[in-house]
Amino acid sequence: MADKEFPCGPHQVYQVTSNRVDETEKLSREERRRRRRSSPRYRMAHATRERLRVEAFNSAFNQLRELLPTLPPDKKLSKIEILRLAICYISYLDNVLNSP
Repeated sequence: MADKEFPCGPHQVYQVTSNRVDETEKLSREERRRRRRSSPRYRMAHATRERLRVEAFNSAFNQLRELLPTLPPDKKLSKIEILRLAICYISYLDNVLNSP
């Protein structure tokens, strides 16, 4: 059968090829998204974006860590320890600025 177009509603036109409606037209939005996300190209791009996000996150923690006073200065701190120490240090600096 030759390729034909036929109306399926007020503003819809489907392409028929060999007596089949194009598969992508039948798929729901969610199914198209799921198929796109399962492709190797998408997964590789997603992994690259995630790696960059984690590197930026770790870099920010390292920069914050360098600003905090600790003894010894090269002591390895966990992320939660860095955050708690930063909160305490900010509170200390606020008290220093606001004391008479």
